Amino acid sequence: MILLALLAGLSSPSLAEDEAAREDDLFGAADPTGARVTDDAIASNLGRADQRLTVGGRIYLRANAYVPEDPELDEVRLDSPSLLDLYADARPNDRLRGFAQGRVRHDPTVSEGDVDWMGVPRDPATVALDQMWINLDLGGRVFVTAGQQRIKWGVGRFWNPTDFLDPARLDALAFFDERTGVPLLKVHAPFGEAGLNLYGFAGFESAHSLDQVQGAVRIEWLLGLTEIALSSAVRKGDPERFGGQVNTALGPLDVKAEVAVTHGLATPGWRGTFDWEATEVPSEVDRSDDWIPQAVAGVEWGVRYSDQDSLYVGAEAFFNDLGTDDPDLYAWLALQGQFTPFYLGRYYGGAYLFLPSPGRWDDHTFVLSTLGNLSDRSFVSRVDWSAFVVTELSVNAYAQVHYGAFGEFRYALEVPPIAGVLPEGLSVSSPLVDAGFGMAVRF
Repeated sequence: MILLALLAGLSSPSLAEDEAAREDDLFGAADPTGARVTDDAIASNLGRADQRLTVGGRIYLRANAYVPEDPELDEVRLDSPSLLDLYADARPNDRLRGFAQGRVRHDPTVSEGDVDWMGVPRDPATVALDQMWINLDLGGRVFVTAGQQRIKWGVGRFWNPTDFLDPARLDALAFFDERTGVPLLKVHAPFGEAGLNLYGFAGFESAHSLDQVQGAVRIEWLLGLTEIALSSAVRKGDPERFGGQVNTALGPLDVKAEVAVTHGLATPGWRGTFDWEATEVPSEVDRSDDWIPQAVAGVEWGVRYSDQDSLYVGAEAFFNDLGTDDPDLYAWLALQGQFTPFYLGRYYGGAYLFLPSPGRWDDHTFVLSTLGNLSDRSFVSRVDWSAFVVTELSVNAYAQVHYGAFGEFRYALEVPPIAGVLPEGLSVSSPLVDAGFGMAVRF
């Protein structure tokens, strides 16, 4: 009902208009005798209304299975986190646009009271505001976007340490980026002749007072075939963060790199042993005075194997000084709320093959990816396939296998019963194979 009300509200030219004014917009104003304009005028007004507003969305149904090592049938976990996105896109004129999108997430495999392996409650259905923003230009020189909007910084395919403004990390293996937008005020000043773009941001996530508003700046510069970006984000109580990225062509290679530096980190690091039975816990490491780097470097090569077809091969490396090289600390990090997938270890590597529209299969795409946490020597490899069955319907499927040492991508946990905390203990079996299928229709 929330989404329907949202769309209904946006489909009206203004919530303050009365019914007569709305009829005039659609059917033309009445002349002094009370007669309406001609049918041609009515059709013209309806056409303009259609151009001013677009309403649509997407239904994405999917099902996944997770098979652990040496499984019994009751240990094969299922989920079906399907999505309904509804949007309204209003463009009253060429210099003004309003956009809103809501999301319903529903998983029929979840029951009330269910929790995940870390004890976090799971809901069978959730409603979220994905986007709700207004964009306008000021004299064609400055562009302003205000409201809930999606944003992503960084050039890495798997890792983006310079993605400062979105508090959620990108899932490196997800079929698409499911993160919703964040509340921002963005001011963009382009300088086309110089190949320069300047951005200023104010972030309002959890900002209860003016001094809690996040500030950020970003500069993007195009020099021939090289794109350079510098960025910074600050907020009271948060660490200072500075980032830079570059994307350039070296012969047939597309070379990418990004570096982020964090200073003033209040979240502690950890060193030592975590023993459930002996109640031995790691000691804190204060890194608030450290300048902590994270760096990604990647390369992609496009190989043309026919007049119209190409295969793209890429590799990426990630150094994460915010991570740990001790996998025995993972359970403790989970208890501290610091368990962040794809950012746990200190050293990572990844590689991929991207094959779009091969041969006569113009509507098909294949991707093969492998990621490795080189600190704990665990790995995951995944193959994705997607295709358009008809214009409005697309399907996709994936399968991934976990291997290597027990670590982030092949994680297992056995916790003995702890009186007053975990009376039944906790057992998490290491994953072996995950697979899933989805289909989406746009309207």
